Formats: sequence, C-alpha cells, structure tokens
Amino acid sequence: MAKKTSIHICAAKYGAEKHNRREKEMKHVHPEYSHLNKSWEAEDFKSVADEIRKAKERYSSHHFCRKAKIDENGKQLTMPAYDNKTGAPIVDPISGLPKLVPVWEQDLSKPKKMPKNAEPVREGVAVITESTTMEQMKSLADQIEQRWGIKTKAIYAHLDEGHEHLVTDRDHQQGKYLDSQEGSTIFLWNYHAHYVFDWTDHDTGQCINLNRHDMSELQDMLANTLKMERGKKSDKKWRDAHTFKAEQETLRAKEVAEYTERKKAESKQIQNAIEAGNNKLSKLQEAIDELLSVTSVPEEELEAVPFAEMTFSFQGSKEPLTVKDLINLTLARLDKEINTPIPLLKRDEWQKERTAKAKEIITTLQSQLLSVSKLQKRKIKDVGKKMYIDVKQKIALAVETDRENVALRQRISELDERAVAREKNRADAAERKVQEQIVRGDREENRANDAENRLSDMERFIRSSGASEAYEHWNYLQTLVKKAAQALADWAHSTASIFSRDVEQTIGQGIIAQCQLNNLNPHVNSDRQKAANSIADMADSIVGRIGKFQWEVAVARIGQLASEMRLSTGGQSIGGSNGNADELTNWDGTKKKVLGW
Repeated sequence: MAKKTSIHICAAKYGAEKHNRREKEMKHVHPEYSHLNKSWEAEDFKSVADEIRKAKERYSSHHFCRKAKIDENGKQLTMPAYDNKTGAPIVDPISGLPKLVPVWEQDLSKPKKMPKNAEPVREGVAVITESTTMEQMKSLADQIEQRWGIKTKAIYAHLDEGHEHLVTDRDHQQGKYLDSQEGSTIFLWNYHAHYVFDWTDHDTGQCINLNRHDMSELQDMLANTLKMERGKKSDKKWRDAHTFKAEQETLRAKEVAEYTERKKAESKQIQNAIEAGNNKLSKLQEAIDELLSVTSVPEEELEAVPFAEMTFSFQGSKEPLTVKDLINLTLARLDKEINTPIPLLKRDEWQKERTAKAKEIITTLQSQLLSVSKLQKRKIKDVGKKMYIDVKQKIALAVETDRENVALRQRISELDERAVAREKNRADAAERKVQEQIVRGDREENRANDAENRLSDMERFIRSSGASEAYEHWNYLQTLVKKAAQALADWAHSTASIFSRDVEQTIGQGIIAQCQLNNLNPHVNSDRQKAANSIADMADSIVGRIGKFQWEVAVARIGQLASEMRLSTGGQSIGGSNGNADELTNWDGTKKKVLGW
C-alpha cells in the first residue's frame, strides 16, 4: 500500500530551529540515523525569532496610527458621513442636517504594532518517504511561492525519528504488519519534513490569508510533487507535537494492556484444555489398568462346559451324544439283560453269564466316561489356551497403548509447559511494555506541560519588554535554572554531606532565576521555597537511579539553602538592569563579591 502524505500548517514557535537543526537532545530521536537528515536554509535565514522580528518591522513600516486632519487655521476638518451599505448620506434625526465625521490621516510618527494573534512565520510539517529528495521538496516550495507569494525560508527533512510498536492480533486482523509475528516488537519510522514559511505580503506587511480551498489545493500540490498518495480529510482535531506524542504513548499503552489481557485469557483457555485432556488420559489409564487386571484370574477358575452337557459322538457315527445319553443307553442295556426270562435249567450258569454281561456293560460305560472326561479336559485346556492367548494379545495391545499414551502425555506435557512458558513470557513482556509506555506517556505529558509553562513565561516576558531583549533575558534565566537542577542532581550522587561553594552558588542563582520566571519575590522565604521545590522537581526528572535516602537529603539541603538565603534590596534581578546583582549578601550580613547569598 502506497504511503499517504499530508501537510499541516501552524504558527512557528520561538527556538523551533533548535529542534529542526538537532541542536538539542530528544527522546524520540535516534542520533545514529541523524546523518540521513537533509536540510536547506535561505541565505538570510538565521532563526524563527529573527524572521518574526523582521515581519513585525515590515508591518510597522506599512501601518500607522491615524490622527485628525487640521487645516491651515488649526481647525479640524470634517466630511459628511455615508452609510456603508447604501452609500446614502447619514442625516442627524434631531437637527435634520447631514452628519459630519472627522477627516483622518496617517500619523507617520506612530507606527502600528502587529496584532498579537498574528502568525507571520508559520511552520508546515509534511509526511515524506525515505526516498524523497531535497529537489522535490524545494520544487514544492517554488510552487507555493508562485501560487500564493509565500516564501520558504528553510526545509528540514527528518529521517531519524520513530517509535517501537507491539504487533497484536488486532493488527493482523486489520491486515497490518503481516510479515511480523504476533507479540513481536517492530520499529515504525516517522519520516517528515519541516517547512519554515514567511507568511506575509512584503508589499503590505500583512499576513497572507488562505481559505479552505487553497489549503486543499496545497494538499494536492504536495502529493503530486512528492509522487505520493494524497491523504484523506480527517475530522480529528490537530494537536501540537508534545500533546500528540503524549496521546500516542497513552494509546499504545492501552493497546498493549488490552493485548496482554487477551493473551492471559487465551493462556487460561489452553491450560483448561490441557487439564481436560489430562482428565481423559486418566480415564483411559484406568481402563487400561482394568484390562490388565484380567491376567490375575487363575486358569482353573475359568468357566468350562458342564460335564453332563458336553457333546460327543462315537466313531463312525455323526449323532451327537451327551453323558446323560450314554448313561441312559447303559441303563437300557442293563434293563434288557435284567428283563431276560430266567431259564428253568442251568440257572447257575445263566446267573454267572448275566453277571459277567452286566459287568461288561458297566466296564464299557466306565471306559466311555473316561474317554469323555479326557475329551472335556482337552476342551477345557483349549478354551483356557485360547482365553490366555486372547488376554495376552489384549495385554500386549494395552502395553503398546500405554506406551503410546505415555509418549502422548509427555508430548502434551512438553507442549503445555512450552505454551504456558511462551504465553507467560509474552504476558510479562507485554506488561513491561505497558509500564514503559505509561512512563513514556507521563514523561511526554510532563514535557508538554513544561513546554506550555515555558511558553507562557516567555510570552509574559515579551509583553513586559522588547521582544528580543525579553527573549534573551528569559533564555538566560532558564539556563540558570537548568544549571541549578543539574547541579542538585549531580550532588545527590556524590558522597558529600553539604553543598560546596560552587554548587551552593549555582543552586542559589537558579532559585533567584526561578523566582523571576514565576513572578515570585526572592526576598520572601515562602516564595524561595516554591522556587527550590520547582528546581528539585526538575532535578528529580534527570537524576536517574538513586537511593531514596540520598534523594531526601538532597531535597532537604536545597530547602535549607533557600531558607538561609539573604538578599540585599538591590539584588532582586539576575541579568536585568533594575538592580545590582553583586549586592547579594551572606546570611551573616557580609556582601558577596559575586552573585550569591
């Protein structure tokens, strides 16, 4: 997808060139890539403050206060008043005479000042790509000057800014960052260019006015010149850089927090699924154990076919018989022998023959029963053998299944541990990311508030005196305050128990400077304490890692110093002309030869 471009125009701020020229360090700038930046400045361009000063001078040279015109006799000249809409003379309703108004002329001795809400120097931030050339950006500047007469004083292309982004599942659902794995952190570059415009008409000294159609045409011109896709109109309200970055840090922290919660929920679902799988495996193991318990049944307890119901057949006959049938046949043969009529002669011989015949029948029955018994035992053994072989096969199958079950359980256990560990690491990393984003958001918000406070302080100085002198004075006081905060932060890391003379002097100057910046009275102890607390807060943001006791000692020392400071009547100002800075005194009443207390 082609990258979209757009440009936003706003009033240029004093000192903006320091950011554009990379003359100060910033959190979101990566200096190892600053050599890729591109810049161009007009020969007469020095700074934004200088351009504003020149614009105000041009305005004053074209606009003057008015005064009533006087004739040769010193009488004020008048003229009839006309209605601006109809052009008809205005008549006084009381007298009925035409209404007269004074005739005005310019007072060349009283030039007008440019209105406070005027924006003679403006800055445009345009989205570019890494391959955008300076020739393309200068071509856009030439087209803007030809179309509206707006001169470009400087161009700065920044290719060293960006931020880290955590790739979430929602990014993939929206088709974003598909080449990056979910949960990974990628770096998003913010390629853009700063245009510094002289937004004034040199013939009239007034600011040039562009309507919404002109601004839309400017957007089209930007996209065509840079060979990029034009951005769509958005209803979002524009914020300054500090506010926007703070909002983005907060938004990223919220997204990371939501992603962490979703991953925790997914991890919980995985754990529940694994527990359910383990329960199924436990039930399977119980079934296997139950199957294996079959081997503990003795073979003699196996149930065989009852002896009386066992079937067999005689050799040469297919008729099935049972033991009961065999006994019945034997009884029938005995009955036949018994029912044979007794002969009248030779009874003794018949008796012996019948007894022998009965004994033969019984012996035959016994031999038949023995054969049947052997047959039953053989069948019992066959049944037992078959059952044993069947159970042995089932046991072998159960053992193999158990072996596979153990392997499967081990794989699931490894998958469980890896999945839980991976999700836990992702959750921990995401939580750390949340904390980092929250800290960054707070830091950006503090920086934004600090920038607004400094801007309001600077505007107050500008209103109180000349713009150039006030800005230099304000900048000097800010430098003293920053030095004091840095000195306090450095001393907090040292092993000293009290301030050295140099540290004491630097911090004392900072307290007095902070009083002047915040419209406080340095002669009043409570005001000095407020200034000291403000410097301590600044030092806290740059002190880094330090023990709680060490920092409390440092805060106590600056509070003690602010309480013990004594200033002479003429020593209220630093760098100003309304007092003698060398008249500051020690707490014992002796005067300092240098700025001190």
